[in-house]
Amino acid sequence: MNSNILFITIDSLRADYCYDHKKSYSTPNLDQMLKNGTYFTESITCGDGTALVLGSIFTGLYPFQSGINSYKLKSTKPNFFTHLGKLDYNVYTTVPFYVGVNIVMSNFLKQGDRSNFKSEFESKYEHLDDGYGDDVLKRLDKDNLKEPWFHFIYLADLHMSNVTKTMVVPKRFDSEKFGENKYEKIISLIDYWLGKILEKIDLKSTLVVIISDHGDYIPISNNRESAYIPAFTKTVKVGKKILPKSFWPTAKKFTIKTRATIQEKRFDHATRNLTKLEKRSLRIRAGWYLFDDLVRTPLIFYGNHVTESKLVKNQVGNVNIFPTILDLVGLPQMDEQIDGESLVPLLNGESNKSNPVYIETASVMKDEMLGRVVGVRTSEYKYFRSRKSPKEKIHLYDLKNDPLEENNLAKINPEIVKNMELI
Repeated sequence: MNSNILFITIDSLRADYCYDHKKSYSTPNLDQMLKNGTYFTESITCGDGTALVLGSIFTGLYPFQSGINSYKLKSTKPNFFTHLGKLDYNVYTTVPFYVGVNIVMSNFLKQGDRSNFKSEFESKYEHLDDGYGDDVLKRLDKDNLKEPWFHFIYLADLHMSNVTKTMVVPKRFDSEKFGENKYEKIISLIDYWLGKILEKIDLKSTLVVIISDHGDYIPISNNRESAYIPAFTKTVKVGKKILPKSFWPTAKKFTIKTRATIQEKRFDHATRNLTKLEKRSLRIRAGWYLFDDLVRTPLIFYGNHVTESKLVKNQVGNVNIFPTILDLVGLPQMDEQIDGESLVPLLNGESNKSNPVYIETASVMKDEMLGRVVGVRTSEYKYFRSRKSPKEKIHLYDLKNDPLEENNLAKINPEIVKNMELI
């Protein structure tokens, strides 16, 4: 019998809060997985938005190849769900009440023969402690799963609630022993539920994979940069009345650019007394930056086919995740050529390479399908710049000597910028 595969995605979990953060919160189950599993300390996600990242993970293609982004959720590219179905795996998905994730999953599952796609389930609950956790546990009952199975589970508690527009900490986890802030307390909550989930499965016959789609900034206050966006509502209304329709597209571009300029000036003024890192904490995803807060994410393999504890410091990308899963459990790879490759040679000591990883921001504006920034990360440098021009918004960071990415070296190291642009 082929190994079962439990694939858990934890929205917005940063690697430094999983591996190397000075913990003031409770994660006994994650700690146990790190102690007895294989984990990658330099796993880099391809972007800072859920849809484009899941699109890459499940196709093994970078976003510019997969064709999936925040506003385009369908793709004709082959994906690992349909591949597993062809290999006689029974595929299950469980997601919270969370707009977007269920649509992405459904679009993947619509391709090809659906006979092995046993169940797509969207809970009516958004958070683990509200009822979603109990739904997950019910879904993992042995009577509900036909072997061999692949089960995708999505945990969204670290993401801002669609209802309250903030992270929600249940009362029983809202104390200092579970963390110093909301983010840490919710990690403690997630860890508690991970323990209950792991109790439901047989680790001798199940490979467990823990990942995150992207990280996030941990704000020091509630006034994030989005609070400084000017409305321009009256100006837009007046402009539409005065200007002929042929001028509207140009006026719209001008308005967007002006709004962004005013927002940045207001934000700079409001944060003038903060340090670089304090100011960065108030940024939002899908902006002009791709710091490791957003793209360095956990990657853990645990359970069946993980025979020894191993820490891997080589840089890897999330396009490599599914080729590695298939290799670990002894399944054939997809026939189609993809960007990802198996990391098993790395685990077996047959390789020592750290490949560059392409990164990009997601878009939060429906009139701009693609994000504003593209870049690349190597094991030594981080480089990103405006998608529209290689001469705008250029950032270069020395990751070895400046791991917090505080000093932009783009102006003083043009040759490195040129090399990173070539990559």
